[in-house]
Amino acid sequence: MGKPRINEERFYLYPMKRVAAVLDNEERYADTCHYLEKAGINLSHVNVLKGPEGLRLLDSKGTSHGLLGRFMRWLQRGGYESETLAAHSAALSQGKWLIFVPVRGKNETRRTVDILRSHGGSEIFHFRRWAVQFFPPNSD
Repeated sequence: MGKPRINEERFYLYPMKRVAAVLDNEERYADTCHYLEKAGINLSHVNVLKGPEGLRLLDSKGTSHGLLGRFMRWLQRGGYESETLAAHSAALSQGKWLIFVPVRGKNETRRTVDILRSHGGSEIFHFRRWAVQFFPPNSD
């Protein structure tokens, strides 16, 4: 079912209808992808950011994407997106990986979150049309 798109050149504005999570390293990323694919997720629709290039593409201030990019990031400062941008930027700065998985419906969302959690995913957020939902770590 394809491979995830790593550091795809574009502006990562608002990953609507996606679950985003931080993964510590390449091994956890590979394991996560294996189980996402087993669960029926088409990996060619998954985006991944990693390293300094990923941090540049996330562009938390919008400076690399002109006036419109800066304006959009300014608008996001007033919403929950600013917290997700800060958390995800910090993770990329620490050498971690950021994965965006497209989801449809509650069941697929729950299954995706469970897979991400079981492989060490943190800072897990579901970006819906008018809301961002945070999934805290398991309290096992």
